[in-house]
Amino acid sequence: MKRSRELGIPAILMMVGACGIPSVAWADPQDLPIPCADFQYSYAAKPGEAITATDIETNKDAYWVFENGGGNLSCSGTGPFTCAGLTVTVPAPDVVHSPAAPDGKTTVAGTAAALGEQDQFSLTASDASDPAKKCKGTYLFHVTAEGGGWGDPHLTTVDGVHYDFQSAGEFTALRDDKLEIQTRQTAVPTATIPITNAYTGITHCVAVYTAVAARVGSSRVTLQPNPNVEETRKGMELRVNGKLVQLTDAGIVLNASSATSGAAIGGIDGHIRKAADGAIEIIDARGTQLVVTPRFWDGPKVWYLNVNVYQTSATQGTMGVVPEGSWIPALPDGTSLGSMPESIDQRYQDLYEKFADAWRVTDASSLFDYASGSNTATFTLDEWPRNSPQSCDLAGQTSVQPATEAVAQAACAAVTDPVRKADCVFDVMVTGHEGFGKSYETMQRFQPLGTGTWYSPAPPKVDGGQPGNNPGGLGAVFKKWWWLILLLLLIVFLLMRKKSSP
Repeated sequence: MKRSRELGIPAILMMVGACGIPSVAWADPQDLPIPCADFQYSYAAKPGEAITATDIETNKDAYWVFENGGGNLSCSGTGPFTCAGLTVTVPAPDVVHSPAAPDGKTTVAGTAAALGEQDQFSLTASDASDPAKKCKGTYLFHVTAEGGGWGDPHLTTVDGVHYDFQSAGEFTALRDDKLEIQTRQTAVPTATIPITNAYTGITHCVAVYTAVAARVGSSRVTLQPNPNVEETRKGMELRVNGKLVQLTDAGIVLNASSATSGAAIGGIDGHIRKAADGAIEIIDARGTQLVVTPRFWDGPKVWYLNVNVYQTSATQGTMGVVPEGSWIPALPDGTSLGSMPESIDQRYQDLYEKFADAWRVTDASSLFDYASGSNTATFTLDEWPRNSPQSCDLAGQTSVQPATEAVAQAACAAVTDPVRKADCVFDVMVTGHEGFGKSYETMQRFQPLGTGTWYSPAPPKVDGGQPGNNPGGLGAVFKKWWWLILLLLLIVFLLMRKKSSP
């Protein structure tokens, strides 16, 4: 028993690891407990960005098979201790994955390509002690950017073009094969005619975002006001697949479901969670973040929204990519409207007739929830925005009064980005509503995930399978009860030491 007397704390920790309880990195979301459910990790890169090598940690108690035609990554030796990790770089879509290296690591070569391009590879893991227990890990690399619309909608496309889009109705803002975002824009009657937009050269009336809807995988999420005017002041209504839900601090998991039956099929479409200052964040399975900043405007009694999208691969919509040689994003069929016309009237026709109508949603394509007797036409005002208007009044509505530039500058003083600050000043001057400054500040405070990090849509688990701050399995138990486990091991150690003493 001399060996027992020589054991110390490091040896005890080694014993912990040998018992299958991770002694390090138990909170690492890339540490895979076995048995496990299928999972996906997503890595976002900026267009043209070269990504340095990044480790993917895998569970040491698993046999891994590398599935994409570049060979296998399988364990060898006499025990379940190899295949500890992979080293990868973000590949271009046409990169052929290289075979596994002899040391149990694989390098996937390449750099990020154009916005929207994607690549992925998969691994299948089997439990070392029970090969029947398997799960599949999918690692997705996608080239992303950010865009958004705020105030009297000032839009920034995902490739950085900033322009005003003031139509009234419901439109597709962004979409790709797994995500679609639609916005509802509502006309705002103003006592003065707004300033000419610097980019388009068009003088027109204004609108604001008043609702947003999104298709996130197989889930449909809407954030819109209660159709009952008496209830509007109480807040926006959040629905998932048409059902009213309450967003708590725990957030909401969007479970994947069958398109035909609606039954759960396993997997996760994303999450909805609270952000600071009343903002709401919708995240899809790839880490794309849709952030909505709602604020109530007491004058006209409406909720208005800022809508920002981070780490998106989507390239189509009113916030979509502007084709080379064009002045506004492409039409749904990819057609470019060409360079900016010399004539202001032609610019208006291109932007507010051809372009607006092309991206206007229909009853068939709408993602919104409607009260009985209403549809997308209920929110459409074809004449808006008027071209070179003589008036921005609307029948039956009270026009909002303007503010001076000094008042607007004071309301927007805390906005640091020069483009957004100019937009904020414009909004306050035209509408007289100083609350725009606060909504811009809320938008400014949000910190996105950012590119160059791994994201997993799997909800973290703790004891009993409940959502928590840990991937789950024995690692979660260890994290929560580590001191009891160590105390028990210490007692055992002391008892053994006492027993072995002369």
